[in-house]
Amino acid sequence: RPENNLSFTAIAEAFLARGCAVVVCGRTAAGGETATAALSAGQPPGSLLGEVCDVTEATQVQALWDAATARFGAVDIWINNAGINTAAREFWTHAPEEIAAVIQTNVVGALYGARVALAGMLAQGHGAIYQMEGLGSNGQKIRGTTLYGTTKRALAYLTDALVNEVRGTAVIVGALQPGTVATEMLTRQREERPDT
Repeated sequence: RPENNLSFTAIAEAFLARGCAVVVCGRTAAGGETATAALSAGQPPGSLLGEVCDVTEATQVQALWDAATARFGAVDIWINNAGINTAAREFWTHAPEEIAAVIQTNVVGALYGARVALAGMLAQGHGAIYQMEGLGSNGQKIRGTTLYGTTKRALAYLTDALVNEVRGTAVIVGALQPGTVATEMLTRQREERPDT
């Protein structure tokens, strides 16, 4: 996702550096094309696929899986990395539309991603799914981040619950907790509220 562009790019670059085939997506064609162009420099032809995917749309998440498997045959690792935030401020000042948008992307998007990836990986007989956790996933609370932190706490529950559900299968479920990453989402939030 463009909002998470630095962590998103760093993850993709790390896989590409190890000779992996990588699929990246953005909510818009422009976002996906920008990321793909930046990542493809110096890579072997055909090792990178960019797709449009709005994770709040279940059919688009399924289409992302289908495009990846059509191109590369299987998906070994799936990372639910989409995330949005708002400026840090008191929870009661958020408009209902803001609340819905953050929950739809951060929670519903991860649920759709996990659903699609789990079904596909169980069918193919292997794979690993990781949730990109963040502030709030470990229970930490910082004033002004209630909305975002709540969504990340939900991802921690999702990860733990899925670990139980896939026990005994060839699918691994886990979480990535990179700590603070200087993404556009974070810097924009600080610009809007420098006092936080």
